[in-house]
Amino acid sequence: MSQTEVAKSEQVVAGSVHVVSAGGRSIGLTRVDGKVCAFENKCPHLGLPLAKGKLEGSAITCPWHGSKFDVCSGKNVNWVKSFIGIPMPQWTHKLIALGKQAAPLKTIAVSESGGAVKIDG
Repeated sequence: MSQTEVAKSEQVVAGSVHVVSAGGRSIGLTRVDGKVCAFENKCPHLGLPLAKGKLEGSAITCPWHGSKFDVCSGKNVNWVKSFIGIPMPQWTHKLIALGKQAAPLKTIAVSESGGAVKIDG
């Protein structure tokens, strides 16, 4: 499989998300414990962008509905629990989910060499 350079290594730093466009997709890049992680910049709940969400370590929280994901593994840590950043009571969580079940974040294979960050595809 071919690789596409999407960023320079110095552009990808811990604690923030660097957004790039490649292959018609918006991709979030961040560094966790020295390793670059790449994910589709789209929440599995409604497809809204995640990059403006709060990033803590390897977990990003969707700014729209509070879903939380591990950006390296894609694991869903929490499913919808807020509305535009406002925490909502437990009984409303199913309503906010709009019938959608918890889903993982789509991650993207990424490598780093020679000062460049590359993704598969």
